[in-house]
Amino acid sequence: MPLKQSEHGHDPVLIATVEKYSKLKKGDTVVDCTLGLGGHSEMFLKKIGPKGTLIAFEQDEDNYKYAINRLKGNKNKHIILKNFVHLHSEIEKRGINGVRLVFFDLGLASTQVDDSKRGFSFLQDGPLDMRFDKRSPVTAEMVLDRLSERNLTKIFRDYGEERYSKKYARIIKRNLPIKTTRQLAKLIEHYAPRDNKKKKKRIHPATKVFQALRIEVNQELEVLKDALEQAISILESGGRLIVISYHSLEDRIVKNIIRNATKDCICPPEILVCSCNHKAEMKIITKKPIVPTDEEIEENPRSRSAKMRVAEKL
Repeated sequence: MPLKQSEHGHDPVLIATVEKYSKLKKGDTVVDCTLGLGGHSEMFLKKIGPKGTLIAFEQDEDNYKYAINRLKGNKNKHIILKNFVHLHSEIEKRGINGVRLVFFDLGLASTQVDDSKRGFSFLQDGPLDMRFDKRSPVTAEMVLDRLSERNLTKIFRDYGEERYSKKYARIIKRNLPIKTTRQLAKLIEHYAPRDNKKKKKRIHPATKVFQALRIEVNQELEVLKDALEQAISILESGGRLIVISYHSLEDRIVKNIIRNATKDCICPPEILVCSCNHKAEMKIITKKPIVPTDEEIEENPRSRSAKMRVAEKL
């Protein structure tokens, strides 16, 4: 049964669906690349039993400490305070073979969003930080200070898919220093074009800029590409990859990497004779991404943009 928010203050997204598609049994080895507050891992541990093994990655020290305490009754776990880009090396270091499931939930934990000191949300004032790993030296404030207007424009366009990326980059550079989330949000809101007022589902004009800055600070997309390739390589035959993403950039990366892993050839179309020597490694289980039900969205509004894809190792 999915955990209720009253139990741990956190609803794991699509947990019943993840349980269904994971196909886990007693004694299996599972890798949770995004431990967060431990909701999905708690379910995995119940499925695999004391003879199974859980390896979990979490780069946020606050989440790490919370999850350690939550899962403290389970001895069959390795919880690693690192980014999941270290997946392959950490698995190899522990001599682990036969991984049955690699799982990614790429969303922010509620504790990160709700803590104003972390700087992820413009709904409350806080420092422009946005680091998942507080040991990292680069904050969102530093990105705004150090990058040129041209580079900021590129970040907002590529990572935020922001229509007014050039305008916002110019305004930001003219109004430095910008040190808080509210300061940045109000600046963008003040200069935002009013043409989106007619849209039925209007979002705050700073939403895409905040997304882009968070992705840049944490290098999320490059890290994700690398980690997905590693995940496929460590799965045993019949093992599954499950990824929950929350915006189109992430979902596109997941879809493309899985799709390429199902092909015997990934040469460009203009190449008539295959020279890549690529062999299919995966098969797609979910032809279309799975999304939350209306009931789950009502219970957990932060799940509304979630998309889950599943593939299986040949």
